[in-house]
Amino acid sequence: MRPEENAPSFESWPEHLKALGNKELTELAGDYCWLTERNRPQGERELFHKRRQAIIAECERRGIPDAAKDCRPATGAMED
Repeated sequence: MRPEENAPSFESWPEHLKALGNKELTELAGDYCWLTERNRPQGERELFHKRRQAIIAECERRGIPDAAKDCRPATGAMED
């Protein structure tokens, strides 16, 4: 089997976040700001919320409070 045919190894979301550079993590946090759980299908809302919380936690762990703040839902965006 050729190497490019191998599936990547399973990586949990927290492991994935830890592997990102600060720039990529900050960009991802900014992307999550305007996304809301309400826009997710019912079955995906809990996973989406957990991912957002993991991004915030990783930003805080790295000492990037502005990125953690940016990841939180925009004011007025109601989370279900």
